[in-house]
Amino acid sequence: MKFVDLFAGLGGFHEALVKLGHECVFASEIDDELREIYTQNFPEMKNKTFGDIRSSRNLVPIHEILCAGFPCQPFSKSGTQQGLHDKTRGTLFDEVIYILEYRRPKYVILENVGNFEMHDKGRTWQIIKENLQALGYDVRGTEHISSGGSGLISPHHFGFPHNRERFFIIAELGRLPKNIFPTTNRSRVTSLKDIVQSSNNLTEKDWAETRLTDSQRTCIEHWNKAVIQLSKKEIALPSFPIWGDEIDATYPFETYTPFAAPTRELRKSLEILGANGEQTRDELLAMLPSYARTKEDKFPDWKIKFIRQNRDWFSKNRDCFPNAWVEILRAFPPSLRKLEWNCKGEEQDLWNHVLQFRPSGLRVKRYSSSPALVAMTSTQIPILGPEQRFLTRVEGLRLQGFPDCHKLPSSRDKTFKALGNAVHVGVVMEIAKTLLMN
Repeated sequence: MKFVDLFAGLGGFHEALVKLGHECVFASEIDDELREIYTQNFPEMKNKTFGDIRSSRNLVPIHEILCAGFPCQPFSKSGTQQGLHDKTRGTLFDEVIYILEYRRPKYVILENVGNFEMHDKGRTWQIIKENLQALGYDVRGTEHISSGGSGLISPHHFGFPHNRERFFIIAELGRLPKNIFPTTNRSRVTSLKDIVQSSNNLTEKDWAETRLTDSQRTCIEHWNKAVIQLSKKEIALPSFPIWGDEIDATYPFETYTPFAAPTRELRKSLEILGANGEQTRDELLAMLPSYARTKEDKFPDWKIKFIRQNRDWFSKNRDCFPNAWVEILRAFPPSLRKLEWNCKGEEQDLWNHVLQFRPSGLRVKRYSSSPALVAMTSTQIPILGPEQRFLTRVEGLRLQGFPDCHKLPSSRDKTFKALGNAVHVGVVMEIAKTLLMN
């Protein structure tokens, strides 16, 4: 069958459907570099790939399958409701509706972020569903299990070591079978070992791009000293985020915040950080952790809970955090003074797991699968603990189901942004097989 690939990016839909024997007859991608790379990866698309869909929608030929990883823009909350496009006008999804009206393909496969169903309290998904139904399509989405659906779909459900839940929409002119989505195995065991490149196959460029900075390595090693010390004493790391700033902290947090506290009390509570009678109130507040400086009289319940949990835990295990260790930690940037341990029951050694530097702290997860690649930033590229380096470009391709030879943008930042935006090839293949072979 013939298909079109809208908002094509790196060509995940193309790669999947061509492997299943289908033919791409049109693609659109607004980014100039990604569009050029698309035609390099798929030379037969040289004269079939266009830019902004808003200026090329009338060029879309007859096809049987429309694929799109469409951008999720805010939809109008008010409208005259006088016409099919009223609630989607001004959004890129309106271009999808236009093409569906114009060419009437039998099948539609759409992909979006995992929380799409919840966007605007469910209103966006409802609008899209209604628009597709108005065109005569039977429509299904991978709605959350809590919403009565079959649940989101992630590559790790099909054996790929990538935890990346996404929302898919399937539509067909006519009637869809009851069980249209592929059967998933949510307890399937995977391992990042399956996608790791051999050190012998890494180029000088790979080593340069994936090397940890001195400060990053120092942070990991420093936290690891405490983690291993706790392990020696058979003390399990907690499931709540560990906030290092709460070691020996005494600033008020339960009845009122530091912002609402009397100056004398605030100064006394910060003596351990060097507060004396010389600082102004603003200077005292600046000595607090960033999360405790908010200008409010009372912290939200969740923050009070986290602070209380941290102080109790640090107090109980204070001997595992020597004063010299604490002083070094306090010199780190705020985000590096936090640790999130998501490996309950696993060996307490950070280098045995997959790591991420995040605004919320150094996150540690099992080596079974990679966290989702994030499109908006390259600063959160996962670190392979056993390899003591960041993911390579090829490993990023493997996580998304692309072949190693798939061409990528010249810059590493743009490569991982594109990979973060890409649809997973293997997941699309499973979905398409179930839909098109029924």
